[in-house]
Formats: sequence, structure tokens, C-alpha cells
Amino acid sequence: MDTKPPIVVTVALTVSLLGFSFHTMAVDWSVSGFGTLGYAYEGEDQLAYRRDITQTADIDDNGSWLTDSNFGLQLDGSFNHQWSFTTQWLLDNSTKHDLDELTELAFIRYVPNEHWNFLVGRVGVSAYAAADSRYIDYGHLWVRPSQELYGGIVFDSLDGVGVSYLSNNPAFNWSLKFEYGSNDQGGEIPQTNDDYTAELKEVLSASFEVMQGNWKWQASYANVGSLSIKQGASIQALQSQLQQLSMLGIPGVSEEAALAYNAMTLDNQTVEYYQLAMLYFDGLWTIQTELFQIDADKSSIPQGRGGYALVGYSLDNITPYVMYGQFSPTYSYYSSRLDWGAVNPAFSLLQTGANVGINSVRIDQSTYSLGVRWDVLPQLALKAQVDYIDINEFGYGLWASDPSVLGSGRDAQVYSINLNFIF
Repeated sequence: MDTKPPIVVTVALTVSLLGFSFHTMAVDWSVSGFGTLGYAYEGEDQLAYRRDITQTADIDDNGSWLTDSNFGLQLDGSFNHQWSFTTQWLLDNSTKHDLDELTELAFIRYVPNEHWNFLVGRVGVSAYAAADSRYIDYGHLWVRPSQELYGGIVFDSLDGVGVSYLSNNPAFNWSLKFEYGSNDQGGEIPQTNDDYTAELKEVLSASFEVMQGNWKWQASYANVGSLSIKQGASIQALQSQLQQLSMLGIPGVSEEAALAYNAMTLDNQTVEYYQLAMLYFDGLWTIQTELFQIDADKSSIPQGRGGYALVGYSLDNITPYVMYGQFSPTYSYYSSRLDWGAVNPAFSLLQTGANVGINSVRIDQSTYSLGVRWDVLPQLALKAQVDYIDINEFGYGLWASDPSVLGSGRDAQVYSINLNFIF
């Protein structure tokens, strides 16, 4: 049983000690926040849209206020020009809402000079262009980040350490960032409504960024040294039955059951992420693109390559934009060769469960988006976006879907309207 205190408690105790050490100095406090009130409608039967795979979703719902709506609060405290701390809480459509789950960031920062920056606690990852702002929708043109990339990322922060170096060269500014730590991320399996926990350990994130004039480039890499999934009761029962069948010695069937059990059991798996990004903004034009590749050994880990591209043009306080995103899997869908039911009719249901369990996480889709942003006030923006999504067979991993739809492709439309704010 894990008895270690939540990271927010550890950081709070450390901050208290620092505060006592700097008791003769006044702490400079600041409070800020962000949020979204939005509605997303897709109108599809046996299918529900999800912003990312950590969200809950009801397959029978055609629209929801919970898809994008959130509220974030950030507290910053500065002891002096070198020592400070940051905590950020986020309330959204996650499966859990305890203090540890609500805490997005909770770190202590040490800045010895204008180049170096050291963090310890719950630190944000830098491996993606919008990694530290994917929930602050006001800061982006889009209604939400590209589902093809950000919909499948299960970690936004790490309990560990971070270090960065910034050149501070006005003509050609560059930075190098590293983070190392662990993360526990909860989620829900739509087909069974079972909760699961993705345990990520020995995670290394590295990012190199170059900024010159209106341009910004980024190349990054992340390595998950150990990914383990702690499943709920329904999946555990399925895994147990597959393991039992694999030990019965039935020619062909037992071998296939062993392969299915191995694919569905994720313990200490390694996952690698590669990313390239580019951003151009001159006050009128916004051009943004991000390419990625995800590599892993088991087919039940969503993996593949893809990216997105966004182009927008500002007309005073109104900015129309278009965006295209794609995720192409690097492996084919799982299919057993034999009919297990021919040996025993009871095995047929088990075979179906294995096929659904493995293929339901596979991602294979592309999205065409058209949207507009209206900056109503300096800290308030209204956005509308239409997504046309082409989902290929056995490619519904980003959606909450009924098992009956997995074997056939579908075109879906998502209509969204969001009100974003910061303070």
C-alpha cells in the first residue's frame, strides 16, 4: 500500500520551512486563474466525444457541457528574486476530484541567475508545444488542442524535478529543458465504466526550443521508463479468464488466449515520444504545426505518428482559422484467427471481450476543423468551431464508443462553442 503523502502536502511543508527561513522577508503573493464554459455536440449514436482519454463520457449523450468546461486557479509566492513557489489547481471532467487529482502543479523554483531555472515538486512537462497551457484555452486560437495529439497524452506533469537553461540572446534565443519524475493518471473505460490508473515511472522529458523574431521552433523527446495500468474489476476478470484459457492446452486457442492476455496486461512497459513543432505569429498571421511519433512494444498501447497544422488570420478582434489533425497507427488491429466458440460456446464471449479490450484503445482518425475566435474583452474570448472527423475501422481509441461500432469506419461532426476567460 502506498502511504506517501500527496505531492501538494510535501510542497506545502517545504514552502512552510522556506517561509520560516525567510521569515524576515515579506512574501509577494499573486493569484490568477482561467476557465472555460463550453458546450460540444456531436449527435452520433453509440458514440461520445472526449477532449482526451482521461475524461468521463456517457456513450448515450449527444452533447455535453463537461467536454471543455473547466476552472483553474493558480497561487504564486515569491520569497525573493531567487526563491518562489507555484501551485495550480484544475477542476474539469476528470474521473476523480480529490486534492491530489485537482493539483496540476505544485513546485518550488530556484533561479540563481538569468540563465538557470530549477524546479522540484509537481512540475509541468515541456515535451509538447502546449504542454503547460493545454487547458488554458484562452491562450490559443482553437477551441481545444488537436485531439489527435493531445487527446491521447496521459501526463501533463511529473512529481519530480525540472531544470532549464535559457540563453537570453536577443538575436537568437534558445532554451534547453529537462524534467524527470513519475505520474499517476486516472481514467475511465467507456465500455464498462470501470476506473483505471496509469502509473508512469522513470519518465524523462527533454525539450530544445529556439526563438527568433516571429518564429519559434521546438524539438523534444520523452521516455516513459515504466508504464503500468491498474485495471478495474471488469478488465481484471477478463484478464484472469484469458490467463486460465491459455493454460488449458487447447491447440491454437490457448496460444491465442495467451497472446491476448499478454497484449492486455501492461506492466513496466517502455513508451517513447518524439515531437517537432513550429509557431509563427506576426500579430496578424498565426501558423502553427506539431508532428509526433509514439513508439511502444504492445498493441494495447496507443501508438503511431501524426500531427496537426493550424492557420489563422486576425481581422481586428475576430480571428478565423482552419486546422487539420491526423493520427495514423503503426500497427494493424488485433484479430484472432480461430473461432474459440467452436471449442466451447462460452469461449466465444471471451474472445469478443479480448478483441474489444485490445482494439478499443487503437487510434486511427483525422480531423478537419473550421473555427473563429472573437476577443470580446481583453481577458474574455468567445469561440466557435466545427470539426469533421473521419474515423477508420478499429480507430475509436479517443472516443467513448459502444463495442458494436468498432469494426466499421464513421464520419462524425462535432459542433462547439466556448467562452474562455483569464483573470
